[in-house]
Order: sequence, then C-alpha cells, then structure tokens
Amino acid sequence: MKPRRTEKQKEIMGLILRSAGEGKFLTQKELHEAVSYKDAASYGAIRISINFLVNQGMLEKVRAGRIVELRPTERAYDWFRLRI
Repeated sequence: MKPRRTEKQKEIMGLILRSAGEGKFLTQKELHEAVSYKDAASYGAIRISINFLVNQGMLEKVRAGRIVELRPTERAYDWFRLRI
C-alpha cells in the first residue's frame, strides 16, 4: 500500500515532472519561486519537503556545476505521473 501524498507533494512533483518533461531540471530556488503557496512557505520549508521526497526515493539531487538539480526518479514517475 502506498502512503498518501499531500497536496503540496503533488504540486511539487507536478512542477518537477512537467519541467523534466520539457528537458529542464529545476533547482530548489526555481521550485520555491514556482509553487503556488510560496508566500506562505519559507525557503526552508520547501527544502524540508524536497529532503522528504529524496528520502522517499522520489527525487535525486544532482550537482551540475555550481547548482544542484532536482531530478525525478522512476519511482516518482510511477507514483505521481498518472495521478496528478
């Protein structure tokens, strides 16, 4: 049985998957700027959500020069792609 996904997790993963589908991987800063609730969520809160998704095997943080890209895993596509 799969754990329940929160609306914020669905939004974060939707943004990441959509961007990856367009050939671009978001950074944490870009993700924070893109979420609909950015005025109510600190940069640190987004970082906590990202780390949770990394620990769940949904995202990978990949260093690309001086930045860190957020890349969806196969598990993320399985859990989120068809359910958003």
